[in-house]
Amino acid sequence: MGGWTDFLSITKELDELVHRPIHEKNRASIVEQVDDLLGTREAMLKNLPQPSYEEKELVQEVIQHDLKVNQKLEFLFAGLKRDMRDAKKQKSSKQRYVNPYQSVSGYDGMYLDHKK
Repeated sequence: MGGWTDFLSITKELDELVHRPIHEKNRASIVEQVDDLLGTREAMLKNLPQPSYEEKELVQEVIQHDLKVNQKLEFLFAGLKRDMRDAKKQKSSKQRYVNPYQSVSGYDGMYLDHKK
């Protein structure tokens, strides 16, 4: 019965971790901790036995926590994707400000004869 209780405790720890407030300063450490806990859970899940009748309550509790964790992770990673997209836009707009004629074609105002 220790396997499912350990799995439940790791799931609860993961649930608490993803519901912490996330700022720019602690985002990298939280993502790293979430990755470690998910890796631990994945390794444990492969070795878990079929739950007995007494462990059915634990499994239901794991499922409830897992649903909350998945919803929060989707929200957090959507925010992370948005921040990455904004950083990419900011980089390209800064580059256009520094060199505004970079995207201008070199053939402007020049006549090219396409006949052979």
